[in-house]
Amino acid sequence: MNPQCPYCHDEVEINHDDGYGYEEDNIFNQYCGNCGKTFIYTTSIHFYYDLERADCLNGSPHNWKKIVGYPEVYFKNKRRCCVCSKEMELDQLTQPPTELRKEGDK
Repeated sequence: MNPQCPYCHDEVEINHDDGYGYEEDNIFNQYCGNCGKTFIYTTSIHFYYDLERADCLNGSPHNWKKIVGYPEVYFKNKRRCCVCSKEMELDQLTQPPTELRKEGDK
């Protein structure tokens, strides 16, 4: 739901052309097209976080996957953990990526 004009209570869409009105702790003003009055507003930014386990950052092995990109030669030896997004060169890995492990290896 959009905010309402403090005078006429009609819904207004805050105009952020060229980034105007995004900075916190400043007072901005806007014209209401419905009642013709100018009102002021401040901006508050709220952060939401999605939390997940990252066992690889707590002693468990990383789940390394090959990075695909262009040019291929740049990504040939790069791997990324699909849990924590850490990146490593293949020659820096202490444990082979899951797709490179031989059968029977743990």
